[in-house]
Amino acid sequence: MSCDDCGRFCLGCECRQFAARFSLFFCFNHRLPIAGHIFVWFENCNYDLYMEFNVKGATVADDEQSLLLNSRLIQQANTYFSAMESFRRRRQRAVDFYRGRQWCDVVNVNGRILTEEQYIEMQGRPALKQNMIRPQLRNLIGQYRHNPSKPMVYARNRDAQQAAEMMTAALESVLDMNDWRNRDARQLEEFLISGCAVYKTAFAVDDEAGKAVPQFVAVNPNRFFLNTDHEELQNDDVDFVGEVADMSFEQLVAVYAHNRADEQRLRLVYGEDGGAETEATVAADNLRRLSLLQSVPSGKCRVIEVWSKTHQWQLVCHDPIDGSCYCLPADRRADIERQNRLRAMHMPPIEQIEVGQRFATVWNCRHVSPSGHTLFSGPSPYAHGSHPYVFLFYPMLDGECWGLVEDLIDQQKMINRNMIMFDFVNGASAKGVLLVPEECIPEDYSIEDIAEEWSRYNGVIKIKTRAGAQIPQQISNGAVHGGLLEMIRMQIGLMADIGGVHGAAQGKESVSGTPSSLYAQQSQNSAVNTLDYIASFNDFIRLRDRRLVQIIRQFFTAKQYVRTYGDNSAHSVSVYDPDVIRGVDFDNAIIQSTDTPAFRALMDDTLMRLFQSNAISLRTYLENSSLPYADRILAGLDADAARADEGV
Repeated sequence: MSCDDCGRFCLGCECRQFAARFSLFFCFNHRLPIAGHIFVWFENCNYDLYMEFNVKGATVADDEQSLLLNSRLIQQANTYFSAMESFRRRRQRAVDFYRGRQWCDVVNVNGRILTEEQYIEMQGRPALKQNMIRPQLRNLIGQYRHNPSKPMVYARNRDAQQAAEMMTAALESVLDMNDWRNRDARQLEEFLISGCAVYKTAFAVDDEAGKAVPQFVAVNPNRFFLNTDHEELQNDDVDFVGEVADMSFEQLVAVYAHNRADEQRLRLVYGEDGGAETEATVAADNLRRLSLLQSVPSGKCRVIEVWSKTHQWQLVCHDPIDGSCYCLPADRRADIERQNRLRAMHMPPIEQIEVGQRFATVWNCRHVSPSGHTLFSGPSPYAHGSHPYVFLFYPMLDGECWGLVEDLIDQQKMINRNMIMFDFVNGASAKGVLLVPEECIPEDYSIEDIAEEWSRYNGVIKIKTRAGAQIPQQISNGAVHGGLLEMIRMQIGLMADIGGVHGAAQGKESVSGTPSSLYAQQSQNSAVNTLDYIASFNDFIRLRDRRLVQIIRQFFTAKQYVRTYGDNSAHSVSVYDPDVIRGVDFDNAIIQSTDTPAFRALMDDTLMRLFQSNAISLRTYLENSSLPYADRILAGLDADAARADEGV
């Protein structure tokens, strides 16, 4: 449907259901009601995707060709998912050691396959462990939180700095709504454990806020898959990516069903009792035994989301009315010609849509069930034209990735084994044994009487003595194997060297006489040892923020207020105007944040000295101060100024 006045595209109200199905909820700028539908002004939107939805509905019917295509797609996804099994096993082993399950490796004992913990307990000893891995990762995460950073968007054109500041404010607001500091800290933890970090960006409805906002969520690496032949660190050679999602049947209907007929179709695909919960399951156990086509948790329905890269001829369209550009498949030329005819019939005539061609790379998405039925299919709805995932694999040496924990496992096992040995030696050594020569025991005395008197306060023991006879004595053997404790110290030192987190970085006390400058230098050198991890993770966060900027630019189509938190404790409200940022080429960076208590105190002290010397006014002082009551005082000053102007 099109507008009778200008010939623009008109989409039905069902587009909101489409948006929900695609984890998107478009923030439309409603202009004109036409035949009970919503007239939508397009800007950087994918017309083909909307048209496909309005024609086919939320759940398209599967023909033989579609089932065959889905079968091949699932087979390819399963191939890549299975190829990543080695990575998932190594990640799970690293998680176990980080969690404290450090005797889970299996051994062969006389033909019996046992875990190391079972083997140790068979010998009557507890499987002791001293977890030295977790403190190292806690320290790195603590350093990351202690040295906060913040995003900054800048324009490549120096004359567009106002637009850059506006986009920075919008990005900070989106990050605050997504609780980015906690999410990034947990993602850093995953990165240090497995060497992998995955975010999925989207424009989705926040149920608590009651509105659509740009969002990013962490994707568990056990659910993630991609073409395993990629080697490029920047992931430019990735052409197949996706994830395995499990949801209840009610969630499935809410996302994919357009009407009751679609709900019935979903019941046929997943069974009448699809999603019926028969037993309680634990998330950790589900993830441990996860496979692409099997082991679906009780009460869940599985959806396989696949994004694949294809190449095809496209129409490049430019609408001179609002300057928007968008791309359509080559077979959509008739739709453009129809719109141009409508515009030509308008009085006065409206400028025509300009059309060109290009051979482009297109990311297509398909949501399918394990049985091969299509739940959704279409090209990427994002203006950036790519998939919604941002991921990092480290260090990508010959295409492999591993985390810091994997480097520390062998040292951790040696420490545990030496601690077990230490416990064995202590358990077998004499501890307060009383040695009583038999010839010293009187006839009217028993060995039990001597033992009782020996342990009694102020006890008296009667013994028989003669020349050369020994008296009773207590034997305590506290000796430990000479190299055992030294071996433990060496392994702990090796773990600090390998992990790069030394005593100075952990805040341990230095030896007496150590200069403060030397201690500071040691702490700085320790930070250099882990710089590669933190720098790589910051680059991953920068790519995430770049995707969010693209989403903000695409879906924030109307003026709105955004709340931001600057380098002081008080928040400020800025106005986001899409007309200002239109046509501006943005880039983003991660900079060191000054939003720390120490810096705020220093800033307040400097402002106070400037105010006391009459170098700045009271208003300037309050606007830049982090005092919690600064806003209230400013509001009072504004009210007093207004009354003075009115002559009150």
